[in-house]
Amino acid sequence: MRKRNGDGGEKWGRNGDGAPFGPEFSLCSDPMRLSRYQILSEATGNVHVFWRCHDRKHLLDQAGAKKLFFQSLVIGLQHRGSDDSVKLHAFCLMDNHVHQQMSYSKGVTKLSHVMRVAHGIFGQRFNKKFNRSGKVANERPKTPLVGGLEAEMRVHFYIEANPIRAGMTTLQKLRFFFWSSYRFYGHGIVDEPTKHLTPPQWYLDLGKTPAERQRAYRELFRKYLEQTSVSWGQFLDRFIGSPLWIWEKQIALKKQIFARTEASARASPA
Repeated sequence: MRKRNGDGGEKWGRNGDGAPFGPEFSLCSDPMRLSRYQILSEATGNVHVFWRCHDRKHLLDQAGAKKLFFQSLVIGLQHRGSDDSVKLHAFCLMDNHVHQQMSYSKGVTKLSHVMRVAHGIFGQRFNKKFNRSGKVANERPKTPLVGGLEAEMRVHFYIEANPIRAGMTTLQKLRFFFWSSYRFYGHGIVDEPTKHLTPPQWYLDLGKTPAERQRAYRELFRKYLEQTSVSWGQFLDRFIGSPLWIWEKQIALKKQIFARTEASARASPA
């Protein structure tokens, strides 16, 4: 909500709920870039990691490129600086972008460390392999926070459904799409990429045996695909969850930003 002074200028202040208002506090329009540490401020979290190739080029379509990225990701996950506190739950490597669902503990610095190591190694090795220079990723990875069991499951399904929605394969043939975690969750395939997955608790609760879990997962995934419309934008917002949870997170973030703005104003000379 924005309020204006008599001269038409925008006014800062607080709403009735105590949340700040003002031009840079309208989070829905996302006018300002916030750091990952501001958004992922809690010690633990589940995130949807997304990044796109530079200029939206299909750089990962080149022979060996996806394997090179995944090898770099594993190095990041196993790096001593990650302290074994970052887990990979789902992934899908497309020709010009990548989706991952990950969780972290011991603070977001561990997640940032894993991504910094992985993308640093990948960029260097990719450019060397393909005799090029410059950026591989268009920008730093997006890491929206996922809140609640239902949201975690929706993000998981969304990631693995990418090849189907892109027209690259069908549900019946998705088990043969190598760079997707669906092969493990739906069919129990364990190989070089899928062996690095950490199944989430909700998946383990689907059945007592691997076969039961896989059968239940395939049915849940099929039902997810029957949804008439899925907006990709909702999976790239700062927060992914129920409307109430998102609202609470937005209010907390607004208050955090406003408090820092006020502190900075008080510290500045008049």
